[in-house]
Amino acid sequence: MADFGPFSDASIDSSRDWNEDMEATIDRRFELLQLLLELTVQQEAAITDGHMNELMRVLSQKQRAVEQLVQASEQLKNERTQLGDSYRVSEEHRQRNAACDEMHRELLVREKASEEMLSNNRDDVASQLQQQDGARRAAKGYGQASRDASSGGGTLDLSQ
Repeated sequence: MADFGPFSDASIDSSRDWNEDMEATIDRRFELLQLLLELTVQQEAAITDGHMNELMRVLSQKQRAVEQLVQASEQLKNERTQLGDSYRVSEEHRQRNAACDEMHRELLVREKASEEMLSNNRDDVASQLQQQDGARRAAKGYGQASRDASSGGGTLDLSQ
């Protein structure tokens, strides 16, 4: 059997394997981005409700998913580089990859909004703590004045 260079059966099979790998990587990115968006909904709820323990749990899960997404994205980039212009993926996977890009943009927007919500909540809590501290000091001062008055040190001497 003659070898027809880049058009040999082995070359076509190898290219097909790479394309299947690329499609699998696109599928993995899609799944991870869906997971990250679901976790972002949970994150937003935890921030809104002030459930910091839940927020920490969600952020931990998100961190693992983000690390996997970075790996999948790097893998996809490497696969594209290795295949050059010869890579071919199905129309379904082209659309899925475009959806990945859109989900990624949405994720970035929602992350920024979550960060702002968390910052606002932090400022609100700090303000409440300052108000409570002021109220505590006033109550403590009032309690001190009451004790002084009951011990006679705070009354007027009208005996003269």
